[in-house]
Amino acid sequence: MSEFYPHRSALYMPGSNERALEKAKSLSADLFIFDMEDAVSPEKKEQARNLILRVLSKEKADYRGKKILTRINSMDTVWANMDLECLQKSGTDGILFPKVSEVSDMLLIQKRLGELNFKKPPEIWIMAETPKCVLNLGKILEEFSNIGGIVVGTNDLAKELVLPKQTGRAGLLYALGSIILTAKAYNVITLDGVFNGISDEDGLCSEAKEGKNMGYDGKTLIHPNQIDITNIIFSPTEKEIDMANKIIEAYEKAKEEKSGVTTVDGVLVEELHVKQSLALISKMKMIQSMS
Repeated sequence: MSEFYPHRSALYMPGSNERALEKAKSLSADLFIFDMEDAVSPEKKEQARNLILRVLSKEKADYRGKKILTRINSMDTVWANMDLECLQKSGTDGILFPKVSEVSDMLLIQKRLGELNFKKPPEIWIMAETPKCVLNLGKILEEFSNIGGIVVGTNDLAKELVLPKQTGRAGLLYALGSIILTAKAYNVITLDGVFNGISDEDGLCSEAKEGKNMGYDGKTLIHPNQIDITNIIFSPTEKEIDMANKIIEAYEKAKEEKSGVTTVDGVLVEELHVKQSLALISKMKMIQSMS
């Protein structure tokens, strides 16, 4: 995957639903999370494993280069080892581990992965969905530099915090802020949690903008009709791209003229702004290439 691979929208797909996995091939989400955990009832766990293995080993090219993560069951369940063994030859791009709360959980995951023989080393992603995970996230990322991404499980986190039903996410804001601050300190991709109102476009728009403004790289979704809005919100705007080009041009001109200081629209431009602008443009080019 490219360094600038976008992670704007990540759609959960029930791993036991063949029709849903087929439908995903035509959807515009940046990545898909094939789910073996919450979206699959106990009696369908084996069916989900078999279906995901078949789809990823034989039909992965049909997803047009989109990143695919597979969320397994928690390591303390009877299904986790079977899930991991199934994925060895699947070609999944990454494995999403739920219920990771402390360093000892990651030690168990690393030990088990080391015992297996994967066709291709998968990215390791973790769910941040417990208060302990929020508190211990810095220790986890410090200890395990190979964690490729974090997905916030806002529903589980709200349940653990015993939050009353509320409009907005006031009760989650501290946790959301702490997670993104810690993740950015270790340069780890981080996705905001799901928005439960499938038909509430205004609510989704508001929550996605909140996540973007907090620094999240994208948002997890539960329905295909949430993809387009999320992609638009987490994409660079035309105004941002124009400004990025101005910053790069002004900085290059200042270098040619050996001028120590330059401004764009009255705002000081430094090298860090140039790096941010170059990354923004590269991200936009990657998005366009995926369209």
